[in-house]
Amino acid sequence: MLHRSRRSVLTASAAVLGAAALLAGCAPAAPAATGSTVETEFGEVVIPEQIESVVVLEGRRDLDIVLALGLPLAGYPFEGPETGIELPLPLEDELAAARENGAEQLFLAGEIDIEAIAAAEPSIIISRGEDVEPIYAELSAIAPILPVSTNDAGVTWQEDLLAIAELTGTEDRAKEIIAEYDARLAEVKETHAEALASVPVAPVGYDLEGTEVEGGRLQSVILRELGALPSSAFAEAGTDGSLEYSPEQTLEAFGDAGALLVFADTQEEWDAAQVDPLYAQLPAVAAGAVVRGDKMMHEGGPITAMHVLDLIDELYSTLG
Repeated sequence: MLHRSRRSVLTASAAVLGAAALLAGCAPAAPAATGSTVETEFGEVVIPEQIESVVVLEGRRDLDIVLALGLPLAGYPFEGPETGIELPLPLEDELAAARENGAEQLFLAGEIDIEAIAAAEPSIIISRGEDVEPIYAELSAIAPILPVSTNDAGVTWQEDLLAIAELTGTEDRAKEIIAEYDARLAEVKETHAEALASVPVAPVGYDLEGTEVEGGRLQSVILRELGALPSSAFAEAGTDGSLEYSPEQTLEAFGDAGALLVFADTQEEWDAAQVDPLYAQLPAVAAGAVVRGDKMMHEGGPITAMHVLDLIDELYSTLG
């Protein structure tokens, strides 16, 4: 399926690997860091007293949290044109403001570039632990590293937000953000209470190979937070499972859903859905109870979560 989590890899050129070796062992010793010593999953790190710049590596939850907390973003990964992503990014407005303040696109998402990170001279690096682990030595030679996690790993964005906020002195802002989200969640829950309780819903990944439902994605988490009635496939996926269906199984898999969040990354995939005769027979599609998203809404922090809430609000508004 095309909706799998991205796995970040180090840029494979000899020049980059050589630069990483220099950074890790051959460069002149930097002055001893001063600040607060904290414990992370990779051991103790020293957080500078003044955080002047931040680089993120994965570009979803890490980037979302940095932007939401107003930390000084210096560099981040970006989606290349070959991905076909066409919908506005949930973080686009915040990224535009960050770019105006000097933030730069450093490398393609999933292709971590050590040289580019070093050139950005970050005060700290924030990223998923699984991205950091294989290249921790090279990265830690550049700046202290603060790891975040994912919904799939059972860690909520709220937990990561509070953890990063505590380490960066932005606790008050984090509490405001969570309160704003909780208020919006309660608003959507009250507005659509009847439909949430009575209309089976499914978050569906759609590509040219078939469909899927993933219980650990952000949209699935938020639907459960709202108390939405799951379709049979959504319920079967559970809180962290993943089920895949061939194109021929589409109608059987989602025939009981009265509302669908459909995640199609590219225009080609979305166009294919519109001419798929089995997709067209789905009750939710026939009733117009469908709202589209893409993989950039699968994982993230508070900004993305608010965007997904808006999509869910729009979806249930189609039900009248």
